[in-house]
Amino acid sequence: MKAEHGTLAIPDDPTPWVIVHSKEEKHWCVLWLQGWTSTIEGHLGGIERMAQKSGVAFAMLDYAGHGSHPTTLDKSTKQSQHIETLAAYDELTKLGYKHIIVIGGSFGGYMTALLTGKRTPKAVVLRAPAAYPNDEFELPNSKTRQYTGSGSDRFGFDKDPEAHMGSIAFEAIAGYTGAVYVLEHEDDEVIPKIIPRTYFSHAKHGNYLLIPNTKHSPKTMPSPEKNIAYIEHLLVSIIKLVQLTP
Repeated sequence: MKAEHGTLAIPDDPTPWVIVHSKEEKHWCVLWLQGWTSTIEGHLGGIERMAQKSGVAFAMLDYAGHGSHPTTLDKSTKQSQHIETLAAYDELTKLGYKHIIVIGGSFGGYMTALLTGKRTPKAVVLRAPAAYPNDEFELPNSKTRQYTGSGSDRFGFDKDPEAHMGSIAFEAIAGYTGAVYVLEHEDDEVIPKIIPRTYFSHAKHGNYLLIPNTKHSPKTMPSPEKNIAYIEHLLVSIIKLVQLTP
């Protein structure tokens, strides 16, 4: 596998990113949007494995406040991170990739949902996806519940499904015409179950899958190797399924 590192061309925002591929063919690509505080360095091995098994190129970025990005986490905003994900998607189209699948985990699931409101990927995968209050979108992250809350309060939602209806992330999924695959982690101790289920209730079509015996972050489990391998196998299977879909 070949990993090409670079910087996205965003004014006043030098965002690191990487593309992993094994061939020059540019028919398919996955944009991998990682979770809160996760980095290219921490995910590179995983996306290399999935790129190898699927035969599809993978790209990802370090959002503002993440990894080697020069902006600190407290000064970053979800709005700036959203702009960066759009820039990564647009760069893939400029490079000639015809079909883009976006896969987002946790915070990356929220970013993936927002992306569907501005772009039209072939399909999206929301794995243990987060959601956040609209009034925090433009705030520095140091001012949000992400920093100051705990448990489900971090997301500003209670367990009433009606409380989710106004989220810009859910609205984006509601307007998206592609397939939406939502993956819930059975033992998720971070994301309230109502969040992935509400995402799926807004999707026009797709599928809902439960990943058994898995916490929010498999890496925090005593023996995470089997869980991680299961998730990667499932994602590669979804990629291959999407490729067969007209």
